[in-house]
Amino acid sequence: MEKLGRPGPKPKRLYARVVRLGESGRGEVPSTRELRGFDEELERVGRLVARGPLTSPEGDLLLLRARDLPEADRILRHDPFRAAPGASYQIFEWDPGAFGSGVNLEPPPALGSGRLTFLQRVSVVVRDPARALEWYRDVLGLSVRVRDEETGYLEMALGRGAAALSLVTPRPEWGEPYYSEASARVGSRTGIAFQTDSVDALELRLRHAGAIVTQAAEVQPWGGLTIRFTDPDGNEFLAFQTERRVMRTAAAEPGGAPRRTPRRKRK
Repeated sequence: MEKLGRPGPKPKRLYARVVRLGESGRGEVPSTRELRGFDEELERVGRLVARGPLTSPEGDLLLLRARDLPEADRILRHDPFRAAPGASYQIFEWDPGAFGSGVNLEPPPALGSGRLTFLQRVSVVVRDPARALEWYRDVLGLSVRVRDEETGYLEMALGRGAAALSLVTPRPEWGEPYYSEASARVGSRTGIAFQTDSVDALELRLRHAGAIVTQAAEVQPWGGLTIRFTDPDGNEFLAFQTERRVMRTAAAEPGGAPRRTPRRKRK
């Protein structure tokens, strides 16, 4: 594989390469070895930000740093996906304001310097792992990522690439003070926040499932909505919806037009 040159100053402008695989090209995607080699070369010169699979339709997303679009195109000329048959190939500037700000625009520390690369999981302590699995799956919509029947270890996540919740059940064989400290965390505020596309719908779903809503949906000073709720063990979570103007639909006005009244603001 041709080298991209020596590492230099890392541009802050981000570009996205999106590949959408057609029906004819799904069986001829690049090998894992090819993709790893290309990613390593981008990493070596400080251009790689992130890469991962896409769904609906299937494809691949790659984020990289470049000075401008022509340079991004030049950097990607040896991209293994470039020659995928029947695939659409698109390069465009990535706007964190429009597409999300989950990417750090500042150049990361040098490779091998002990930098943090991914938030893998956050622990939540529960009493009954079977009941917790059912609730997190059926009510919150998480799926099992890792489960070990022998040790009781359980990881659940919203999907591939998302940080997982590790549902931990305290065991006396851990010894002290670990067992007591873990047990004391059951029923606490976790500090974990989920984002939702509708706080109203989430609140209805939680109440229908019998979950305890500790703070009903309400508008915050920053313009969004939040709701707080607990799992069966009393562990509290927050969910928010980012929206500037949100009104609650009340009874309909005469003539069939809905009347909207503002939510109460959090004091």
